[in-house]
Amino acid sequence: MGDRGGFRQGWRRLSRTESGLAPPTVAERVTERSEAEAPSPAPRRPAARTLGAFMGAGARFEGNLSLKGDFYVDSEFEGELETDGGITVGPNGSIVGQIRAREVVIQGAVHGNVIAPRLLCLAAGAKLHGDIETACLEIERNAFFQGRTTMLRPQDGRAPEIGADEPPRAGVPHASA
Repeated sequence: MGDRGGFRQGWRRLSRTESGLAPPTVAERVTERSEAEAPSPAPRRPAARTLGAFMGAGARFEGNLSLKGDFYVDSEFEGELETDGGITVGPNGSIVGQIRAREVVIQGAVHGNVIAPRLLCLAAGAKLHGDIETACLEIERNAFFQGRTTMLRPQDGRAPEIGADEPPRAGVPHASA
């Protein structure tokens, strides 16, 4: 590590004496030693998935498409798109039509309804004009969404019946059959 303008590049941990702290207790030394000897956790990796199809930049497709596995679209697509896996609309992707997939991640633009029983994620910069049905909705800052939302139950992917699981609220009349 070299000096640059009188500053040393890199970082190092100061000892308790250098930092002006009292010497460590026996318990602190044992804890520090066990932390230093403990193996660092393995980095988390996403689960391996099968990419069923890929549409790169510059491609254009019109029509309905149904496939198995995951699908990545970073181009123009017009029509209905359905898969039993996940669909990712890349930053250059533009879809006009309905999307139906277990999980959907939108980084580009979608004009149409999205049905994603497990997860729908609108990444920063994404644009979605359409209604959505999902059990889990993630909207990052600077993403745009205009439409209606139906939240599904995670266990079965169906919309809950309004008032079915809710106890009567105080001050609200409750009709019984």
